[in-house]
This record gives sequence, structure tokens and C-alpha cells, in this order.
Amino acid sequence: MCDCGYDFSTNNPNDFPGWQISLIWRQKVAAFWSISWPAWIGSFVLVMLFTSGYSVVLLQDKFSIIAFGGNLAFFGIQALLTRRLVRKNYRSFRVYVVRSDGSQGRKLSLREAASVWFWIFGPQLALLLVASLVVWFWGTKLPSEIVRGFSSMSLWLRFLLVGPYAVGLALRVKYPTFRLQAYGIRYI
Repeated sequence: MCDCGYDFSTNNPNDFPGWQISLIWRQKVAAFWSISWPAWIGSFVLVMLFTSGYSVVLLQDKFSIIAFGGNLAFFGIQALLTRRLVRKNYRSFRVYVVRSDGSQGRKLSLREAASVWFWIFGPQLALLLVASLVVWFWGTKLPSEIVRGFSSMSLWLRFLLVGPYAVGLALRVKYPTFRLQAYGIRYI
């Protein structure tokens, strides 16, 4: 077998993990992005479907409700996609589920995925609450362009800082019957 993981006797790449690693920032971004971009697109599509046919004036008056619904859809879809963290073949790493009996695999039950998602959800919710409080306290005192810019900035913060932090947090947690472990792999 090659050190890149290719098994020449079976002419297949080996799915066995390489070496244990702690994910670096760009790997955490990749892991978060893998469960969040479909959730973001799905929530956007759902909001568009539910708001189509309404006048712009009515939608402006209901913006906070629409934003709340979009965030609920995002988090719901993200929760459903959390199992993707261990199923996806990332370019330089894989995430494995290490059970308390020592066995390893790449599948999470729904309950286990919910536990992992909880740790990914928490920091994102904190950011959302802080952003909402800032807009609530200072939104009427600031020009609308700054408020919209702050909203856009919070989205970037979610994808580039808070989400990757949350993935790292979910990987460090010792769950009751399992833990997640990242393994580095060589790629060509």
C-alpha cells in the first residue's frame, strides 16, 4: 500500500484513516461550508417560494419575520446535513466517528448528529443574537446602509469565523458514546 492510501493489491484507494490531526482553520471552513452552503441555498429558495406573489411594501413591513423564517430554515436544513461532516471526503482530511468500544466508522445516527449539530448551532445562535441586539439598539440611530452592511458582515462572520469555530468545538466535545476525530490524508 502506498503512503497516499492507495491499495495496489485491490487497485482501490483505502478508506482507512491516515493520521490523527487537529483541523486547521481552512479545513474547518471546508467542513462548515459542506453543511452550510446547501442550507443557505435551501433557506433562500424557501424564503423566495413563500414570499413570491406579495408586494414589496408588504414584504418590507414583514422583514424581521421573513428573516426569522429564513434563519429557521437555514438551521433546520443544516441540522439535517450534519451527518455530511463524517460522510464527505474532504481533500486533505476525513472525519471519523470513534465509538466508546474503539471501533471507527463514518456514520452518525440521527441522535448523534443532533448532538453534533447542537455544538455547531450554539455559536451561530450567539452571533445571530448579538447581531440582532446591535441592530435593535442602534438600528434606528444608524443610516440604513450601515444596518444592511452589518447584516451582510454578520453573514461573512458566520461562514468565516463562527462556523469554523463551531466545527472545531464539535470535534473537541466528548459525547457520551462517541467522539469525532479528524484524520489527515495525503492527496495527489
